[in-house]
Amino acid sequence: MKNNIEGIVVELLEHKDYKKFQFFIKDHWKIDHIFAHDKSVFEFQHKASDYYHYMIAKKDNSLIGVHGVIPQSKFDESLPSDQIFLGLWKVLDGDSVGLGIFLYQNILKEYSPQFIGVVGYNSDILSFYVWQGFEVGIMNHHVVLSTNKTDYDIAIVPSSINYKRKDFQTVLQGRLIEEKDLNTLDSNKLYSYQIPIKSDTYLINRYMNHPVYDYDVYAIEKDRELLGLTVIRPIIQDQVVVLRLVDYIGSNDTFPLLGGFILQLLDHYEAEYLDMYSYGIPNEIIEQAGFLNRTKYDGLIIPNYFEPFEKKNVDLRYAYKSTSESQLVRLFKADGDQDRPNMLDMKICKKLL
Repeated sequence: MKNNIEGIVVELLEHKDYKKFQFFIKDHWKIDHIFAHDKSVFEFQHKASDYYHYMIAKKDNSLIGVHGVIPQSKFDESLPSDQIFLGLWKVLDGDSVGLGIFLYQNILKEYSPQFIGVVGYNSDILSFYVWQGFEVGIMNHHVVLSTNKTDYDIAIVPSSINYKRKDFQTVLQGRLIEEKDLNTLDSNKLYSYQIPIKSDTYLINRYMNHPVYDYDVYAIEKDRELLGLTVIRPIIQDQVVVLRLVDYIGSNDTFPLLGGFILQLLDHYEAEYLDMYSYGIPNEIIEQAGFLNRTKYDGLIIPNYFEPFEKKNVDLRYAYKSTSESQLVRLFKADGDQDRPNMLDMKICKKLL
C-alpha cells in the first residue's frame, strides 16, 4: 500500500530499499545502532516475505522517515496479525508537518490493530500516546538478590537493605526445556491469561531461535502439572552473572509460587541477582515471590543497560491500546524491541549451560 502526501510516498519498506534504511539509521538516528551495521537482528524482528514490517516515508527516492512494527504473527503465523508492537520512530525535521503522524496513521491502515503496544519509548513521545488514547505509565522493576553474595559487583545494594533468604512452603519445579519438549506439554491454557497473545511457536521463534541472544525457557511444574513458562536471559558482565526474567506465561495466581524456583535459578547460575521489568502483574503478587520493588529503596541500583554497561537505574515507559476489555494486558521486557542486542561484539549472550 502506497500513500502520497505533499510529494511524499509512504509505504512498507521493500527488501530492495534495505540499504537506504541502513544509511538513514546511521545518518539520522545513531551511527553505531545495530540496525545500521547488522542485518540478522533487523530481519529477525521485521522481515516478511515481500517487505519489512517498517513503515517508511520517501521523498525524491530518499528516506525521510521510518516507523518500526513488530506483529505478534511475525513469530507465529497463526497468531493475530492485528496485535502489534511499535518500534523505532524517526522523521526528519522540516520535511512535512505531521509526517510522523502520517506514518503512524498508515500503520493503522495497514494492520488494523486491535492491540498496539510500545515498550521503552522516549519521554518526548509521551504526549502523542496520551493524545491518541493509549494507557501509559512506567513499568514495574523488581529484583531478587542472591543471599549468597556479600558484595555486589553489578548492582549497588545499600547496607540499609536487610535482605534475607526466604523459605517458601511451596517450591515449584523448574525444568529447562527445548523446542522438542514444548510438543509434549499441554500449554494451551497458559496463553489464555493475557494479551498480547503468544504461543509455543512464538516462544520457539522469538527466544529459542534468536540469532544472537541465548534465552533459557523453563517449564514450571508441580506434581507433573504444568503451571507456567518463564523465559530467562543470562547476562555476563565482567565475569559476573545476572539474570533477567523477560517473559512469563501463566496465571497471576501462579506467580507468587515462583519464589523458590527463582532462588534455585540464582544458585544454579551463581548469579548476583534476577530482575524483571513488567506491567500487568500487581506489585503485591510479585513481592509475594520474594521480589523487591526497586523504586521503594533509595540507593538501590539495578542496571538496565549492558551494551555498553551503565551502572544506573532506567525507567522503561509503556503505552498500549486494546479493544479487548475482558483480557488482561501484560507486558514484559522482551515485548516489542527492548530486549535486543545493541552491540554484536559483546559476550554477554554466552550460553551458561
